[in-house]
Amino acid sequence: MRIVRVVAVLLLAFCLPVLISAQAAATPAAVVNVEDPGLRRILEKFDVAQAKVTTLSARFTERKEIGLLKNAVVQKGQFYHSKPDKFLWEYTSPEPKMLLMNGKSLVVYYPVQKQAEEIQTRLSKRLVKYFGLGQAFADLQEYYTLALDPGNKVEGTHLIVLKPRMKRLEKRLLEIRLWLDDKVDQVRQLEYLEADGDSTLYMFEDIKVNAEISPARYEIKFPGDVRVSDSFSGFFAEKGR
Repeated sequence: MRIVRVVAVLLLAFCLPVLISAQAAATPAAVVNVEDPGLRRILEKFDVAQAKVTTLSARFTERKEIGLLKNAVVQKGQFYHSKPDKFLWEYTSPEPKMLLMNGKSLVVYYPVQKQAEEIQTRLSKRLVKYFGLGQAFADLQEYYTLALDPGNKVEGTHLIVLKPRMKRLEKRLLEIRLWLDDKVDQVRQLEYLEADGDSTLYMFEDIKVNAEISPARYEIKFPGDVRVSDSFSGFFAEKGR
């Protein structure tokens, strides 16, 4: 299902740290059961840091490699999250658009086209459960095998590779590659490799933890001339391509 697949990428890219943090505080670090002691220390340190997160924001670059397209699709923007359930992706280039999730609905807004798409759904909660998110790394091991990649070339990070254990995940997902920043204990880069050969890489800059985010940031007010539909055919099909 295309909607599930694309939103899953967005959740993994921006929400994995804060989704994990919901239970990290309640999960003893000692239960992170991996053979590699170096990896275990990294995961435990990461879980402790996530328990303290209340807001998260970052600038991002999104690069999609799609088999049917000759060139990569590159987009840039800003991400915002405030606990417990507010997420905003604000794309600024090459075309402005916004994707808002609040636990009850999904809203996409295209200012230039004067169009918006909105549905009432609990899709984000379903995705969290389906992809094994919302737990500390200790619980993620039920869904994925975790390993450090010794070939990591991104300075100041640890590269962790997650491979799905379950058949239902393997049908869509080849692996997830997480680059954890050693200083701020957040995801600096993430690559989502799909089973069909497509991939999505996110690179994050100016990561801010627990900086104040106004509640008004998560309010999208449409001008009177904006047409609102109840489907996501545009955003999830890469509108205009």
